[in-house]
Amino acid sequence: MNKLLRLLAIPALVAVGFSAHGAEQRTCIDRSRLVDALVEDYGEQLAEVREVKGQGLLEFHVSPTEGTWTALLTDDDGISCVLATGEGLDPAKNPILKAGTEV
Repeated sequence: MNKLLRLLAIPALVAVGFSAHGAEQRTCIDRSRLVDALVEDYGEQLAEVREVKGQGLLEFHVSPTEGTWTALLTDDDGISCVLATGEGLDPAKNPILKAGTEV
């Protein structure tokens, strides 16, 4: 939760969007700006992408050195919403999360 609060403090992330149902509040901005912030501020890189039919792409960005992670949902227009963040991921236990692994 602490990481999410720090992400919200980044000036590029002040835009707040709503889910398709209108009930959940999420941080949503242009994907390139959000990914740049994840790389620059947390050293996170794209580790996994899956298609969610009718919703867009579910992306997992992780830091191979710090153990932080962020889950994003990116729509067809290139807008990404932060779904969840966390800490304590051990990249050594999952080969796809090791530094330099291409997706």
